[in-house]
Amino acid sequence: MAGGSRSKYPVGGKRRLTGEARRQAIIESAAQLFAEQGFGGTTRELAARLGVTQGLLYRYFPTKHLLIEAVFAQFRGRWDASRAALLADRSKTLVDRLLEFYMAYIGRHGHYPATRLFMHAALAGLDIPRRYGEDLDSLVFGPVLDAICVEAGVKPARRPLGRDMRELVMGLHGAIVFVGIRRFIYRIAIDDARHREIVRNLIVRNLPGMLAAIK
Repeated sequence: MAGGSRSKYPVGGKRRLTGEARRQAIIESAAQLFAEQGFGGTTRELAARLGVTQGLLYRYFPTKHLLIEAVFAQFRGRWDASRAALLADRSKTLVDRLLEFYMAYIGRHGHYPATRLFMHAALAGLDIPRRYGEDLDSLVFGPVLDAICVEAGVKPARRPLGRDMRELVMGLHGAIVFVGIRRFIYRIAIDDARHREIVRNLIVRNLPGMLAAIK
């Protein structure tokens, strides 16, 4: 997803939106603005992009803090426990299952706005990355470790995850997330096909060591 794109929900102009559609338009445009500029981006500029008054923005989001929270809330709803099913199809190799799982994750959390927004939030000292990071154990780290444990012929990882097990999967997860940082923060030229290839190579290189450590 390239930077600088406009919301697919134009608020001003000929097409008039009401209710939830207008609220979503504001959230999506705010996500793009904050991804580009950080949280110093102003509601004045956001209103100008949308073709509305600041007063209308305040009707939906009385404070900038509430708008920022709404921007991040949309990412939490994009991933759920059902995604673990991508790891359960043992007709595919574990490498292929992990690849599909992580490409699905990247499609929801590792694209241009999300990568930059979470980076800006961390640099701004907001607690949002920490709060949303708590989802990783149940929705990402746990399912990935369980699939690797099954492959290794050992019992699934206990819950809550112990520090050593969490660090084990964090090595792979962090390397995969860093591809998005290279692409969307450092602006290194990586297209979708190359992004997928790099993630696959990371899985291939890391998996034998993870299996050996779990055994």
